[in-house]
Amino acid sequence: MNVYRVVRMGRFSVRFMPSRLIILLALLLWLMLVALWSLTAGSQHIPASALWSLFTATNTDPAMTDAVVVLDFRLSRLALAMVAGAMLGIAGAIMQATTRNGLADPGLLGMREGASLAVLGCLFLLPSLPVMLRPVAGIAGGMASAAIVLTLSGATSRLRFVLTGIGFSWFLSALLLILMASLDIRNLQTAMIWMAGNLQGASWTAVSILSVILVIALGLLLLTARAADVQALGDHAATALGVHSRLLSVLHVTLAVSLAASCVSFTGSIGFVGLIGPHIARLLLPGGSYPGLVMGAGLTGATLVAASDTIARTAFSPLELPTGLVLSAVGAPTLLALLWFHRHRL
Repeated sequence: MNVYRVVRMGRFSVRFMPSRLIILLALLLWLMLVALWSLTAGSQHIPASALWSLFTATNTDPAMTDAVVVLDFRLSRLALAMVAGAMLGIAGAIMQATTRNGLADPGLLGMREGASLAVLGCLFLLPSLPVMLRPVAGIAGGMASAAIVLTLSGATSRLRFVLTGIGFSWFLSALLLILMASLDIRNLQTAMIWMAGNLQGASWTAVSILSVILVIALGLLLLTARAADVQALGDHAATALGVHSRLLSVLHVTLAVSLAASCVSFTGSIGFVGLIGPHIARLLLPGGSYPGLVMGAGLTGATLVAASDTIARTAFSPLELPTGLVLSAVGAPTLLALLWFHRHRL
């Protein structure tokens, strides 16, 4: 039986289910355990007790090697993985809810390829471009790609939507190959590593920029959450209840593109998080509200990317695999399973 509780704060009220709140807290705990594993695992193993002494300023290591490894390398990389994963998971949840298509994913709209093309073009054609403007280029490229795919596919068929997105992604991938073919060997190597989805170049600047974008997007999503729940009843019902369905859809697609494209601007092309995260969230939070889906997808996405990056960093240490490669190994079979599950609905 679904039991709701209501918390009132002046003119505002929040309705929630204690059982789903417990599940969200369990997801947060799981993310914290993955974070602990990520900080301790690696070519130089650092015990949890040493982590505690580092963060409580009681480390007695004269060389401070543990502090350098954790604070200068692993912590920023973990933070970037968690923020990027949350952004991709939320972007996927938005796209699936807005298009009412369980196969919708930023990658299927060509967002990643469009953002990658724009960012790589700026990196190599405009090398003096400030880091702060990199997400702007990524968002512009991702927005253009999403607009083209949505215009070409229309809203008549899920199969047409999927095929149009895949076809346009291939077209953009061809343009990326043409761009990389014109690069010298050093820039080509950099581009290929970046395209595979890599967090080796993690920095607190990137974490700060992406965190600001994530907080703004979450704020807008929570402000429009009630309207999004009404929109789930259907466009006609939403309009009858006073919700401007088209305007809300445009806002949410814009937020999804901004989240995914700005993430790609710093981490490269990390795929399948936006597809897998929302489905795991729905399995754990069936029939939940829009805020619950968004928070669940964000926590799941953060956990997926943090765990995948740790595996990529430690599986063949001291060699590192691209984070996107590990996620693809999990995501590709998941996509095939979802296509099979939805085969009668396409």
